[in-house]
Amino acid sequence: WVLLLNSAATWWKLIIPAATVCVLLSFSWHPENLQLHHSQGSLEGMFTAVASAGIIFSFFGFRQAIDLAGESRNPGRSIPIAVIGSVLIGTMLYEGLQFAFLMAVNPADLAHGGWSHLAFAGLTGPFAALAAAVGAAWWGVILYVDALVSPAGTAFIYTTSSARITMAVGEMGSAPRGLARINDRGVPWIALLTVYAVGALFFFPFPSWQKLVGYISSVTVLSYSLGPIVLLQLRRAMPDAVRPFRLRGAEILAPAAFVVANWIIFWAGLDTLSFTFSALTILMVVFLVYHYVLAKERRAQSLGWRYAWWVLPYFAGLWICSYLGPQNLGGRGLLPFFWDMAVLAAFSLVILFVALRTTVADQVMRDYVESLNAVPEAAP
Repeated sequence: WVLLLNSAATWWKLIIPAATVCVLLSFSWHPENLQLHHSQGSLEGMFTAVASAGIIFSFFGFRQAIDLAGESRNPGRSIPIAVIGSVLIGTMLYEGLQFAFLMAVNPADLAHGGWSHLAFAGLTGPFAALAAAVGAAWWGVILYVDALVSPAGTAFIYTTSSARITMAVGEMGSAPRGLARINDRGVPWIALLTVYAVGALFFFPFPSWQKLVGYISSVTVLSYSLGPIVLLQLRRAMPDAVRPFRLRGAEILAPAAFVVANWIIFWAGLDTLSFTFSALTILMVVFLVYHYVLAKERRAQSLGWRYAWWVLPYFAGLWICSYLGPQNLGGRGLLPFFWDMAVLAAFSLVILFVALRTTVADQVMRDYVESLNAVPEAAP
């Protein structure tokens, strides 16, 4: 029944946005809104919105297809379809919603202050408010229902993938191995409960959804930034390994992805970055306590500090670039926005080079991957 519920939520999340486009365009049509208006906005604000306004967060759904790829019958076929397809479908829906919003707004509402001062009195949520304004208040009610249903659908898939990742951490011994236990139905139930508890705790320090999304986006993108380094290292150590899916052009795409990931972290602002690094510091202390104090079987194992020391200047460099950056991002204003991005791009490529130069030996990497593939399935 969970699969059926998840499928229903997925279809709902596709149908409601598409229907919203149709409803708004059928009730209101003002092509004159597409004319350029004088605006106090800037390119800096556009980039900042990517990280802080939920834009990058809205595209994170592709990740779950990768996390669950091991359960696919044909990953080589399924991964490209799921990843590229999810991004393309999401892009079409978002573009359609944006176009419908632009066309449906009454030009009279833009007469005083333009788009930056557009507001709907007495209602929460721009699309629901716009639906009511154009005479489709009944659709606004559906959108309020959607505000509950769609996040629930997202929660299903995020909970599933997060539990799988937590289970993998337990299998590798980086956390208590009890996290890798599964029940008779193949569900990592301890990891599932752990993910739920940790997720619930994250509601406490954040006063609003926007703050929560900003921090989660930064942490998630920071974790993504390590992917290009791992990919290039594995491609060098195991160039001929049989793999269900092979990314072409990795030598170009991986460095570009690393730079863009660091840009997104920078766009989130200094406050978000400071909180992220503070949280990572606390989690690192917890991990060290577990490794050296609680996990007896891991005390003799090296954490490989000589291979990972570059992470410290990497994080420090990110913070310094943000600290010296524009004041509207919380920095000191010593580096203009785009100059800071250029410095950060060059710094990212240097870090990428250093990280690849200090990795473990290729044979050690091959042995490690083989040991992971040989890990037996955890007992219920």
